[in-house]
Amino acid sequence: MQSPVTAGGLRNTSVVILTLNTSEVYIIISLSFRTDTQVIYIDPTTGSLKHDRKPGYDIFNSQDEALKYITNGSQSNIKSTIYAKAILGFAVLGNFALLLVATKLTASIPYLPGGGCVYMVVESKWVKIQLQNVQPQGKGELKNIQELIELEIDGKHYFCETRDITRPFPSRVSLRDPDDEFVWNRWFSIAFRRIGLEQHCVVLLQGFVEYRTFGSFGQQEGIVALVARRSRLHPGTRYLARGLNACYSTGNEIECEQLVWVPKRAGQSVPFNTYIWRRGTIPIWWGAELKMTAAEASIYVSERDPYKGSARYYQRLTKRYDTRNLGVVGQSQSQSQSNNALVPIVCVNLLRSGEGKSESILVQHFEESLDYIRSMGQLPDTRIHLIHYDWHTSIRLKGEHQTIEGLWYHLKAPTISVGISEGDYLLSREHMEDYKGENFYNDDIIGFFCMRVHQNGVIRYNCADSLDRTNAASFFGALQVFVEQCRRLGIILDNDASPKKSNESNHTKPWKGFDMTFNEFKKSTLLSPVFQLADLFLIAGDIHAMLYTGSKAMHSHILNIFSEEANKSKQFSVAQNVKINLQRRYNNAVVDSSRQKQLEMFLGLRLFKHLPSVSVHPLHVLSRRPGFLLKPVASVDPSSDGDCLLSFKQKDLIWVSQQAADIIQLFIYLGEPCHVCQLLLTISHGADDSTYPSTLDVRTGRDLDALKLVLEGATIPRCPNGTNMVVSIPGPISNEEMALKRTGSNVHKTSLPFLYDFNGPEGKLDFLTRVVVLTFYPAESTSSPVTLGEVEILGISLPWRDIFASEGHGLSVYKRVTNSKDDFNDIPSKTRNTTNVALTDDVLSPEKSYMSASPQVDLLTGDNVISGSDSQPMTDISLHDRDLNIKELEKARLQDKIPTKNGAQQYISCFEMLTALHGGNKLGFIEAMKLEIERLHLNLSTFERDKALSSIGIDPSTIDPNTLIEESYIGSLCKTSNALAVLGQISLEDRTTGSIGLDPIDNTNDIDFWNVTRVGDRCYGESCQVRAETLSLTSSSKSTYICCVCKRKVCKVCCAGKGAILLRNNGGTSYNDVDGVICKRCCDESVLDALTLDYIRVLISQRRSHHAEIATYKALGRVVGDNCISRKTAPFNKNGTVEVLRKLLKGEESLAEFPFGSFLHSIESASGSAPPLSLLTPLDTELQNSYWRAPNTSSSVELVIVLGNLADVTGIVLLVSPCGYSMSDSPTVQIWASNKIHKEERSCIGKWDVRSLINSSPELCGPEKSDNESQTPRHIRFDFRNPVRCRMIWIKLTIQKLVSSSVSFGKDFNLLSLNNDDPLSGPVRRASIAGTSESIPCIHAKRILVTGSSVKADIEESSSRNYEVASGIKSWLEKAPLLNRYKVPTESEKLIEHDLVLELNISPGSPVVAGFRLDGFSAIKPQLIHSPSSNVNPLDVLSIVFQHRFLSPAVLFIQVSASQGSSEEEMVVVAEYRVPEVKSGTPMYFDFPEVISSRRLWFRLVGDVTAFSDDPEEGDSGRTLAAGLSLLNRIKLYYYAHPSDLGRWASLSGI
Repeated sequence: MQSPVTAGGLRNTSVVILTLNTSEVYIIISLSFRTDTQVIYIDPTTGSLKHDRKPGYDIFNSQDEALKYITNGSQSNIKSTIYAKAILGFAVLGNFALLLVATKLTASIPYLPGGGCVYMVVESKWVKIQLQNVQPQGKGELKNIQELIELEIDGKHYFCETRDITRPFPSRVSLRDPDDEFVWNRWFSIAFRRIGLEQHCVVLLQGFVEYRTFGSFGQQEGIVALVARRSRLHPGTRYLARGLNACYSTGNEIECEQLVWVPKRAGQSVPFNTYIWRRGTIPIWWGAELKMTAAEASIYVSERDPYKGSARYYQRLTKRYDTRNLGVVGQSQSQSQSNNALVPIVCVNLLRSGEGKSESILVQHFEESLDYIRSMGQLPDTRIHLIHYDWHTSIRLKGEHQTIEGLWYHLKAPTISVGISEGDYLLSREHMEDYKGENFYNDDIIGFFCMRVHQNGVIRYNCADSLDRTNAASFFGALQVFVEQCRRLGIILDNDASPKKSNESNHTKPWKGFDMTFNEFKKSTLLSPVFQLADLFLIAGDIHAMLYTGSKAMHSHILNIFSEEANKSKQFSVAQNVKINLQRRYNNAVVDSSRQKQLEMFLGLRLFKHLPSVSVHPLHVLSRRPGFLLKPVASVDPSSDGDCLLSFKQKDLIWVSQQAADIIQLFIYLGEPCHVCQLLLTISHGADDSTYPSTLDVRTGRDLDALKLVLEGATIPRCPNGTNMVVSIPGPISNEEMALKRTGSNVHKTSLPFLYDFNGPEGKLDFLTRVVVLTFYPAESTSSPVTLGEVEILGISLPWRDIFASEGHGLSVYKRVTNSKDDFNDIPSKTRNTTNVALTDDVLSPEKSYMSASPQVDLLTGDNVISGSDSQPMTDISLHDRDLNIKELEKARLQDKIPTKNGAQQYISCFEMLTALHGGNKLGFIEAMKLEIERLHLNLSTFERDKALSSIGIDPSTIDPNTLIEESYIGSLCKTSNALAVLGQISLEDRTTGSIGLDPIDNTNDIDFWNVTRVGDRCYGESCQVRAETLSLTSSSKSTYICCVCKRKVCKVCCAGKGAILLRNNGGTSYNDVDGVICKRCCDESVLDALTLDYIRVLISQRRSHHAEIATYKALGRVVGDNCISRKTAPFNKNGTVEVLRKLLKGEESLAEFPFGSFLHSIESASGSAPPLSLLTPLDTELQNSYWRAPNTSSSVELVIVLGNLADVTGIVLLVSPCGYSMSDSPTVQIWASNKIHKEERSCIGKWDVRSLINSSPELCGPEKSDNESQTPRHIRFDFRNPVRCRMIWIKLTIQKLVSSSVSFGKDFNLLSLNNDDPLSGPVRRASIAGTSESIPCIHAKRILVTGSSVKADIEESSSRNYEVASGIKSWLEKAPLLNRYKVPTESEKLIEHDLVLELNISPGSPVVAGFRLDGFSAIKPQLIHSPSSNVNPLDVLSIVFQHRFLSPAVLFIQVSASQGSSEEEMVVVAEYRVPEVKSGTPMYFDFPEVISSRRLWFRLVGDVTAFSDDPEEGDSGRTLAAGLSLLNRIKLYYYAHPSDLGRWASLSGI
């Protein structure tokens, strides 16, 4: 791909998308500026990208070497191959992964000054990859994904893979930090940034780029390039993206750059100059309504604050084009003092301004907007000048020639004032200081740039659409600048120039073309370069018109006015304009909405609307290689030990157990530590589907000694062969909590959490889970062998590699968690003992409340800090409160000495106060919601709440808001709350996008999005005229606001949240909608209730995020130690470690490095010791004198290390602790190797006594003295005689519990075998400092490295079954079952109780019912369930760490009841089934425990139904329950019978 002349380009970039016969997809990419080749694996289940940066595994010397490795050297393993030139983007959209690549490029600018080639994408290809996950997606989502694939890319997008071209040339910034305003694939490239390969996906710009070569009479040759960058801040089509938007940008906003330079020979400096201008629609709030009966669209200007945000638009231009502070030369003092005092922004308005013209309203408001901005004084550093020039009227009255002359007249002064930029590129940085000007360089260039003059300010052109008139006017303006640019470069474009005259070019009058008439300019100017420039503008105009309207540009004939055939072009243009106008009308009416949607999806905008169920981060499959089975599983096939169950390459294989297997247990060791979220089963069986297990238990743990039961007795329904089934895995829940849930709440009640999950248990999170044990139980009705298919464990793994390297996503996670830890620790631990139970006088935002919440654990040690209490109360006064002062801090310190209530007691106080205010009666809906808000602010779990209520004899279900609300009100309240969430997300997206290129806004308004009244909050009193809440005698704040509706003064407590303004304005997308204040008197009760409900959902989400951050913090502490995390600086040091590691490994691999390697069993540590896992962490994590120590009471420790892969191990390297060894703590080391977990299967490698060789290495004794990071640390090598192929290494360290003299030995001594010399000989030394006392030695170490080379596993190949075994298994699988399922006829079915219950009446004389068939639900799980809980950038996926849908999975149950009479009360529950996730419509068969003879059955849907919804694009039915969860026509009953019993009717009644 790289141009042959590109600096440093040794090869063209090559991309190969390889699909194997197993449907696995690999991306093989060789970048032009690198010498190696990288392989990226696309997970076939979740679509997540995987690249571990391991040489020989996903990094190779060449593309051929990578291909050979992937295909095992056989072309027959390849299903398809796609060759490409660049990667443009990748995203996982539900069941599909989309990879966008460029298959054909053209070098639009082959060689920029300073190097770099700009490529236009000529042909692109969308690679659509079907994934194996079973995420339900609506028809609207699938339709939108297909529309996204149809987005036009070719000919309209370009990039440079080695230079930043998102800023004016030459950019001072590296390619790694582009300007987001012009990056169109920012969201589409996030997947590559997450794996640390951001340069492998190019920075894609939209617009036009091309160059032309020209000359003057064969003398000096020049190159002119036109670069047009379309802004992405207001994307859209003509009638959907006009004027200003909430991001302070205008529709069809384009930055244009005219670059001229003189090519030189190699080694010579390259002179160049550039000219920048802008084009776009008018920066006020306006639009146009297209009417089919009218010739022109009807233009309107917003009635409400039409100039809001206009100043911010000009601020962005000022910030981008302000060059006053740059060091330049070549300007006169007068220019410096006058012109450069302000940044000029010149607006050239080309609209029709005549009376009666539709555009005249815009002209009037344009002037008024500038007057408004000046009056507000918002642009102190900017001088805005508006030039009105009615282009069309001037042409009609004066003709084209005089119109062009008039434009030149108006442009002369501002163009000269703005100027151009001039400079040189020099190849060598030697003597750079000798060049006068602004000298700079970056990592993307070899030499440096010297800028002599900078353009200051910008000229901006506009018409109604920033299309035809704008393109023409900007061409004639740029033409005059082009002539001046050439003059300054020594290229004379005078038509009468001669070689003799060209030597006098320095005396040529600058900017002389502005003073000429059209004919004089045409006669005196060399026209061939003018034609070249006009050709660039013609093509650019068509491109921009196609992007905005779907058609070519109109009125383009005027660009050919210098041609001799201008008249013919004008006549042809008349007919062409009519055709284009009709085409635009059709596109505007029919196609624009779809194109708008395409652009938004490509940019990652409004995904909650277009792709509501798409996960931000796909899960990772951790059970595949390098994951493996710790124990072999007995099979009827002797050649299979069960490893095939974890291989995607064996997905179609049906594994068969031995006869009469009571249970099947899989001990799965995960390839990386994670929090386990899902289990994906591939249902595999023969003709009889009862051979697949019927129930399942799941246990998880960090190692074999820490397994906990997290799922018990989960139902596995019978399904067709090949069905993919997801079983959600919750975190472990305490037995006490589960017991309270069973006794304190009844899941069989008719109420469901339509508002939110009131009773949801909170499972613990553990991101260090490494072992998963699955226990399958066969159906009781069968005694045949059990069949299994592929088993996949999906989870969330922390970015350990980036955490250790202090970069990318890992660094952001580290900072977020450690900063949260600091906030938790800064909070006082006591609360005020006061009758006012409100925790603070201010209503805390969710961010504040959870920064103030106690984590319930010591964040440094991870230990519980409370005994006898389940929560830590939250303080009244937070250190994050805006109005906190020193007096309040002193008051808080005094209050700390007063006995206070814990969180549960404060909650009970809140309950008692609300009950008293309610007259001692049962709490109502509003009171129950307020009580829940207090519970969440007190950081109480549902278990702690229920426990507290039970202690005073209160049934928690009596205060469940889901049961206290009127049934008729539930639907409308949920609908309003969901609308609020959408509007809040839109507002945050717009604010985030609008902040690009601008300084943040200082918002002093402390009214948040919800402003929900807390228990104890009171109106401020006389200063408030609204008094919506109960008055208080005192006021903590005197702040008042003005209601935008009733115009009365209102205090903060009586204000509604900003979300109410969004709802009141019915979802406008402008930033105006969240400005101002509205009082509670002017809001409907439904709006206030919706704000409260949304606030509770947000608080629940914040609580889950809080728990996830605590779990992350604890995981970091268990790996690197608490001392490391507590540091405020960059987490880890990586300087010099690469060379150190190379010396230690001696060309081999580190096989047991965390997170790939770990320990199989738990290891005890001494108090204050580094955690055991620190022994396996990379050397990058070295921190001062941190090392691991065993307890002083331990004389031996056994470390069972699980390697990151099957490997040929050659030895062990033990890094000595900083304290060094002595005679008393020098261990005896014994090493074994094995592939499974049983000790009897391991083989002994050798035994070494470290004490016996101390004499020869005195430097290993005592504290380490060297501080040189690049020096090889003290270590001992245990080399094996021969490489040993294994997966586990067992190391036993033993010391003698006695105090002895110490003898030193060589730091690199090869201890190959046991030395029988006297271990006590040698000089006497003091004891080691490793122990807490010199007399108490202990086992200690700093790092353990396992050296050798990885082995490519053989699990890719099918198990080699012999013919007899294979044929026997096949015959058994094809054997038909003895009994088949047949449909039980029903008389009727109907939905009752909010459509939650399906009642089936069975026909008389029907057979007894053995089970029911349930077809998979079609409802989706939307990502957006509440308004944004913080100001985290919603468009930056890297800032979103945890997804609650995976950490707290929503699970549905089907409860079956049978009647014992005619009344409803006689319905008896007979069974309850956990419903797994399958693709929509997939049949699932559930057998009853016993056959049922009842004639009436109820099927009740229970569980977290609020987590599901219908696709928004399929229409809103207004139902409380998602239509996709309806049981109507989804359940069928069946019975078992032998086919011969039914005869010929058997085939007709099958189910």
